[in-house]
Amino acid sequence: TASMLAIWIYSGMINPIRKLQIATKNIMEDNLDFTIEADTNDEIGELCQNFEEMRKRLKEYSEERLNNERQNRELISNISHDLKTPLTAVRGYVEGIIDGVADTPEKMDHYIKTIYNKTNEMTRLVNELTLYSQINTNRIPYNFTILSVNDYFNDCSEDLSLDLEAKNVEFGYFNYVEKNVRIIADPEQLKRVINNIIGN
Repeated sequence: TASMLAIWIYSGMINPIRKLQIATKNIMEDNLDFTIEADTNDEIGELCQNFEEMRKRLKEYSEERLNNERQNRELISNISHDLKTPLTAVRGYVEGIIDGVADTPEKMDHYIKTIYNKTNEMTRLVNELTLYSQINTNRIPYNFTILSVNDYFNDCSEDLSLDLEAKNVEFGYFNYVEKNVRIIADPEQLKRVINNIIGN
């Protein structure tokens, strides 16, 4: 009887406690890929179930945190990449002014306005980069507006041509869209997609 009682106590208490000790050690070593199974329905079994629920929540939190960090790194990398396009455009227009390409008041006005717009775009990108480097987020804000397809893609093609010419890449742009076509889109996010497609 004493032997049977000892075996019952060992299996009912010592084994679950040993499982919890092993589980605690795994958590301390940042290993959450395990499970704790409750062998009984008493208080010890309930403790094992609660411990397993805690492990699951810790694992979900850890995976979510790693995913957010990865998305933030990708977002910061994308914004840094996007800064190259307006920088290249500003450099191209400044070189045009220095070389005398802007030889009429109209051309000079166009060049200066373009440089101004590109510096504003760089300021926005830097602000966006600063924002996402300080917070953890997995959502990108969208600012939708009505865009003229022709005007929008003409501007994009002009920027891309400067960038590609600097790399000795021939660029051709053909627009078959009717003049009055408009779309609802986020101009900055759409431009990011276009630059990524051309860049790849």
